[in-house]
Amino acid sequence: MYQLIAFDMDGTLLASQKTIANSSIAAIDRAHASGKQVALSTGRSLSELGLYEKDLQGIRYAILASGALIYDLEAKRTLAKQTLPAIVVDKVRALAEAQDIMVVGMIDGQGYLQRSHFENIANYYMEIYTELYDKTAVLVDNIYDLLAKERDNFGKINMYHLTADARDQSYEVLLPENITMIKAEVSGLELTAQGVEKGQGLAHLAKQLNLSMEEIIAVGDADNDESMIRAAGLGVAMGNANENIKGLADIIVADNDHGGCAQAIDELLLADKI
Repeated sequence: MYQLIAFDMDGTLLASQKTIANSSIAAIDRAHASGKQVALSTGRSLSELGLYEKDLQGIRYAILASGALIYDLEAKRTLAKQTLPAIVVDKVRALAEAQDIMVVGMIDGQGYLQRSHFENIANYYMEIYTELYDKTAVLVDNIYDLLAKERDNFGKINMYHLTADARDQSYEVLLPENITMIKAEVSGLELTAQGVEKGQGLAHLAKQLNLSMEEIIAVGDADNDESMIRAAGLGVAMGNANENIKGLADIIVADNDHGGCAQAIDELLLADKI
């Protein structure tokens, strides 16, 4: 019944230590051998997949930057992309300069970050991503200059604040804009163009592959996974998912440290249960 399973990365395919479990890799191989597709659906940029290149060899398609970029990893080809309105990027730049917000901007699959923010990443509750940004992001001296120069080209912008209250204030300022916003991490705000989210990205990929949404399983753990869990034929929550996602999901599997992804592949994608 099901032909494709799409996994979120952080909190889902990635265990707590930001590694992909051997059980998940083996299950992805089993799915591939059975003619089924395993895809990624993540808020990460294409460049941020670099740390996992070897472990992701069984995965061809990726919904990246929360749906702003759809990419064929095998052909190294962009299937679709959408960018934020330039006027919104201008507003982000003004907010970031005024409040010392750490901005991670994504342009054509590459992540950019200001060096001084990276050096103080713990102030933004993002220290668990230190290695990731160190190895995959382009560190610039002045992110505000980049926001001005490339204002038409950002697929996604993540804003990390010094407090959750400051994040909520930015949310209110940007609320009148025609964009999609998701609150993430302790003090993060993820911005994409209006209607651009994981569910929309999954629908676009399904069309590319001539699949119906009823043939697709989506697996996630956090609020930025809500749209794809609603859109898929079968929505699956990880055992470590928040209560909102558990409430929306059709099925709950084990958590990301105890084989939940392998369980979803073996019991749902390959066994055609339900």
